[in-house]
Amino acid sequence: MKKGIFTEKELRIIVSIDGGMWHLSVSHSTRYPTWDEIKYIRYKYLPNEITVGLLFPPKEYYVNIHPNCFHLWEIKD
Repeated sequence: MKKGIFTEKELRIIVSIDGGMWHLSVSHSTRYPTWDEIKYIRYKYLPNEITVGLLFPPKEYYVNIHPNCFHLWEIKD
C-alpha cells in the first residue's frame, strides 16, 4: 500500500503511518462521505490484513479541522 494524498471522484484521501499504525482520512468538500465510499476507500488504500476503526477519544482530545472528514485508525490486537 502507498502512503500519500489521493483523490477519488470528489473525495480527498490521505494515507499515512502515524506512530507505527496506519491512518486514513477521507473527506468531501460539501458533505460527509457515505458509508459505501468510506468502505470502498478503506479496502482500496489500506492493507486488507489490518483492522481499522473510527475512534472517538475523550472530548478534550477530539480534533477535526475539516468538518466533513472521517479518520480511520489501525487497531492492534
